[in-house]
Amino acid sequence: MKVIKYLFFLFFGCIEISVFASGDDYAKTTLLYEDHIYTSNIKTVRFYFNGWETGFPAIKLNSDEKLNFGFDDFDNDYKTYNYTVVHCDASWNPTNITPSDYIEGYNEDQISDIKRSFNTIQQYTHYHLIMPTDVLKITKSGNYILKVFLNGDQDQLAITRRFMVYEEEVDVIFDIHPATLNEYRYLKQEVDFKIISNYYKILDPLNDLKVVLMQNDRFDSKVEGLKPVFIRDKDLDYSYDEENTFNGSKEFRYFNVQGLRSPDIRINKIRVDSANVSHIHLYNDEKRGFKRYAFEKDINGKFIVKTTLGDAPDTDADYVYVYFYLMSDAPLMEGDVYIFGALSDWQCKEEYKMKYDADFKGYRAVLFLKQGFYNYQYVTKSQKMKIPDETLTEGNRFETENDYTITVYHQPIGVFYDKLIGYKKVKSNANKP
Repeated sequence: MKVIKYLFFLFFGCIEISVFASGDDYAKTTLLYEDHIYTSNIKTVRFYFNGWETGFPAIKLNSDEKLNFGFDDFDNDYKTYNYTVVHCDASWNPTNITPSDYIEGYNEDQISDIKRSFNTIQQYTHYHLIMPTDVLKITKSGNYILKVFLNGDQDQLAITRRFMVYEEEVDVIFDIHPATLNEYRYLKQEVDFKIISNYYKILDPLNDLKVVLMQNDRFDSKVEGLKPVFIRDKDLDYSYDEENTFNGSKEFRYFNVQGLRSPDIRINKIRVDSANVSHIHLYNDEKRGFKRYAFEKDINGKFIVKTTLGDAPDTDADYVYVYFYLMSDAPLMEGDVYIFGALSDWQCKEEYKMKYDADFKGYRAVLFLKQGFYNYQYVTKSQKMKIPDETLTEGNRFETENDYTITVYHQPIGVFYDKLIGYKKVKSNANKP
């Protein structure tokens, strides 16, 4: 099966889109210890805490909690996808302990819940897994990589996804507020926190603990390497003025394409082509860098698969073309512009890069997405930038509601891996509706 491409002619140019590719893409490749899709026929990978569709994939060790994993294969056939898990340290490097040290049962298993899409224009096969299973149980806390591969060959990689298994040995108390430094007071959020060890022994808190702070489950902007500023018996105080600050950003933009007969207020028009595929044109977006902050309830950059034409969105939801427009009188000199969020795996991927059109006086892009409710934002990124920046396209305000997560790692004497002894998530401005 070859790659199938569509050409669309709009009033400001031509766009070429690859809809799906063959499973022949599979080849021996290098394992990446991050969220990654290795073949172009795989779409809409989702991995979350079972029962909470926008929840990060983290479960408590030795509990009944489960993770929900799934993806679509556009080849629309039945393949044998296997999976295993790889234990990592606090920095997401593989540890030296063997699989038998952290897995009870078999080291790998097959994804057996397989269903074809139902009554959809874009046909696909959906693969689904609830884990851990009775066949593959996890016995150690820490960071993990879920590794999905084809036909039992771990070199034929399909997907990798991060997840965490934690213990509750320490507690974390947050204090999130506008930045202490005057220059950042209205732009950034400061995340001060305390780690309370209670009965858990930490012999050298300055050197034995590794703490990672994240905003909206983003790994690219994580803060790590912080040391306690004050130590008071069992309380470790991490109250910094700058090192623990994050851009406030603004509430995420959104669109809703779960129903195609009654357009959402963010949708300008819907066009159906000769193949009966829907093309969703969003209203033109404006840059918000210098606009006032306005609260709007969002899901902090995540997305939810949903359709009004079926009860099983994993297989009933169709794929549609969504057209994005960002107005700008001139190209932004700060870098390329990307559509950004969980829909792009929080990465500036090439297929999410927008193109500037001088006649249109703006950026444009089109994505092939599964029906649902989506959050997104626009960011700029140059080759010199470590992480993308939302300053010009979205702006930053301390009032913005964001999710923050702290993970606390410890390697006691005689233990040869980083135990995840604390995991805590909280919202800034949690009093907002």
